[in-house]
Amino acid sequence: MSLSARLAVESPWITTDVINIAVLPYLAVRYGVDDIPTTVVNGHKACVGTLLEDDFVRAVLDTAAAPHAASSA
Repeated sequence: MSLSARLAVESPWITTDVINIAVLPYLAVRYGVDDIPTTVVNGHKACVGTLLEDDFVRAVLDTAAAPHAASSA
């Protein structure tokens, strides 16, 4: 199970989707996805690539807490 899926299982405030950008390329354009994997939180890129668990969680939480996150939720 991916880390994003594990976070979603642990919290009712988190959902996760895996998007195939070959099938839905407009989403790659919308969110500026230019590498795989890319994690988007509340419409903003949180991280690109594979990270250690602590770094991934920190990136997700930092992006969710950023001032722009409240306007995108």
